[in-house]
Amino acid sequence: MLREIFLLECLSALIIVQLLQTSSASHNNQCNSSSCGKIPIISYPFRLKEDPKHCGDSSYELVCENNTASLYLNSNKYHVQAIDYLNFTIRFAGSALKNDSCSFPQYSLSRYNFYNNYPYSMYNLTKSEYFAELNWPITFMSCPYPVNSSLFLETSHCDNRFYASNASYSSTRRYTYVKVGDLNVSDVRDMCSIDLIVMTSWPFKDVNNISLSEIHGSLIYGFELSWYAGLRQFFPSVITA
Repeated sequence: MLREIFLLECLSALIIVQLLQTSSASHNNQCNSSSCGKIPIISYPFRLKEDPKHCGDSSYELVCENNTASLYLNSNKYHVQAIDYLNFTIRFAGSALKNDSCSFPQYSLSRYNFYNNYPYSMYNLTKSEYFAELNWPITFMSCPYPVNSSLFLETSHCDNRFYASNASYSSTRRYTYVKVGDLNVSDVRDMCSIDLIVMTSWPFKDVNNISLSEIHGSLIYGFELSWYAGLRQFFPSVITA
């Protein structure tokens, strides 16, 4: 039974790819693919802001600045790291991240920002029936006292850089920690607060044995989103079959 379901999913994916290519040709007649920096092919449904209006979909518009493709998610800027047209995924990283293990994101972006499922989704195309997510959550926590827990990696030696620009934390000492993977409410100690939740699709081997440099590398690598859910508006009969 599982084999039949898998074969049906593969067949559906092939049909969708063919329909997407056909739709791309009809909606984007005489449109050439664009490029920007490390992204060599930017084509339907994506478009650059300066592309002709009839090319691509405005919901997937990218901006090319300083030879870097980027867009805004939840009103914050992210750089495009890669686009995979076969898997319907696009990978982003925070634009403020620097080559420094103590360089952290400044804004939260997690699964809760994508519940409406359009134009991007957190779920993998081939495993959507099982709600398999594309990313790991990374949680940043702060406490007014030291926390001795194997669940959290201390980041206080980074001089609280995340809190240096936040006036609400400037007058009190905060001990800062980070955790990769899901966090239970019971894991958060009294008087501690969850300050930031971000995502990464980096394939960690062991989330219980991670260095701060590896966490930073995963943030630079970025997180993946799927635009497969957006196809529903074009091919509802195929998606829901």
